[in-house]
Amino acid sequence: MNAEAQVWELFYLGLTPNAMYMVAMVLLTWLGFRFAAAISNDPSTPMMAKVVSSIYFLIVAMMFYGTAEVGGIMAGAAADRLAMLPEISSAAQMFVERVEAGRIPGGPLSVALNLVILFMQLTMTWMKKS
Repeated sequence: MNAEAQVWELFYLGLTPNAMYMVAMVLLTWLGFRFAAAISNDPSTPMMAKVVSSIYFLIVAMMFYGTAEVGGIMAGAAADRLAMLPEISSAAQMFVERVEAGRIPGGPLSVALNLVILFMQLTMTWMKKS
């Protein structure tokens, strides 16, 4: 087996458990939106419920970012190994360029998405309905 194929295989093997964590983060985020919607629809929600829900939103956002960051670290490591090889395919070259440009999990786009989700949940929790 050539070295490029081994790098790809190890990269994809590492992404499998990361993808399972990402599914868990999506479910936890969905649950957070359910909390936020319930709080938003009930004006008599106790302050403690809002505070605890907000803490939950922050924890899930940090876990979501951490999970994406692990995927980005794995992509960066794979790109580094591919770049060390004397000869790589055009797909591998495009992958290395993409990683070098920062278009990976845990990159700026992932952070922006995470912040938008957190902002939406906190807004639903703390803003009064008119």
